Amino acid sequence: MTLAWPIVLAFMMQTSYNLVDLFWVGKLGATSIAAVSLAGNFFYIILALGQVIGSGTVALVAHSYGARLIERANTVAKQSILLAFATAFIIGTLAFLFSGQIMSFLGGRDAVLNLSTDYLRIVSIGFFFQLLSFSINYIFRGAGDMKIPMLIMLIATVLNLALDPLLILGIGFFPRLEVQGAAIATTIAKCISFCVGLVILIRGRSGLKLNISRPWHIQWTVAKKIFSIGIPVGISYGLMAASIMAVFGIIAGFSEYALAALGIGTRIFQFAGLPVVGIGAATTTLVGQRLGARNARGAAMVGNTALRLSSAIMFLFIVLFIAGARNLLGLFTQSAQTVGYGVQFIHTVAFYLIFVGISTTLTGVYRGAGYTMPPMVAGVIKVTILYGLALLVARTLHMGVTGVWWSMLVAYGVESIVLVVWYRRGTWRAKGLSLMKGMPAADR
Repeated sequence: MTLAWPIVLAFMMQTSYNLVDLFWVGKLGATSIAAVSLAGNFFYIILALGQVIGSGTVALVAHSYGARLIERANTVAKQSILLAFATAFIIGTLAFLFSGQIMSFLGGRDAVLNLSTDYLRIVSIGFFFQLLSFSINYIFRGAGDMKIPMLIMLIATVLNLALDPLLILGIGFFPRLEVQGAAIATTIAKCISFCVGLVILIRGRSGLKLNISRPWHIQWTVAKKIFSIGIPVGISYGLMAASIMAVFGIIAGFSEYALAALGIGTRIFQFAGLPVVGIGAATTTLVGQRLGARNARGAAMVGNTALRLSSAIMFLFIVLFIAGARNLLGLFTQSAQTVGYGVQFIHTVAFYLIFVGISTTLTGVYRGAGYTMPPMVAGVIKVTILYGLALLVARTLHMGVTGVWWSMLVAYGVESIVLVVWYRRGTWRAKGLSLMKGMPAADR
């Protein structure tokens, strides 16, 4: 819990960061909102890339830290930043040069296309610093220091909160830049927060110290380890997005009220998921450090404890949501049809929160072991069942929207069962103990 709460707070700040942008852009009208929302979809690519590099980084740093191989942890940190720099430069350059084509491909037209292109072209510079910040955050998480990532996110949020109204609306002596002002505010906030994180890493914190005087070059053995761990995680994030889009696509064919209910319900459940996301990240660090210290039994104790804790939290949310479903939905909509669908959704799907807790926690265990194949395989199975079963029961068996709700419960349940069975087999411990093989030697 000590490791988890700063992560939960950082995710809450990330959510508020996005809401602040939409709030001030909303003062400009629907076209501006549509443009910023459309360009914001490109962030999912940045998130997936950040997870690819970050997941490998946190596992290797945690193992090195647990083994008291601090110099090796510093080596991993430098390699992570190098890989993030190269990736960020390529992606940022492509996004800058082809902003118009990207927005047109995503469906931008006329005024929305022009505004979203301007927004993405500026924000692409911010993506460069954001990917580098991802690496720094995961470096500190591997060492068990969750407060630095929280500080970095806090700085970005406060700066964005202050700059948005000034640059969007032109308050005082600031120019009125509207949508471009939102992009500039975001880019400045991400740049300064990255610089703060980099300075902390160079000065040394939690035993980690980035030595910038030594030559910078990619060590391919380390880079290969980072990508071998991270690529399945990136695929898992893509599958998660695919499963969400699949459900929304099917529901859209039935009723706009059901679609609205799904949108509200998923946001309510996302709020409930924040604590277990923090527990999963803390579990990654603790499992990695114990396996690095060759303490496989201790790693299993961490996993078992985290499973019990996350399940208890999710069970509490299930009770609260089922009991207060109608009141919760009433906070977001006054539509009787939407509330009706929403109550049905929550009463059916709320039990899947137990499965979310299990899968999020066990994903944390597998990441800590550097064994990210099980979550990817389980994700493929989940998406296949979700889409196939939803189509079957909703349309062929004529169960309609209710069939989709039940399909979600079944798909997430099967995913959890696959992860639990894999976890009980214990192969993740052996994989974790062998993770550092082939890595360059380092002094304690």
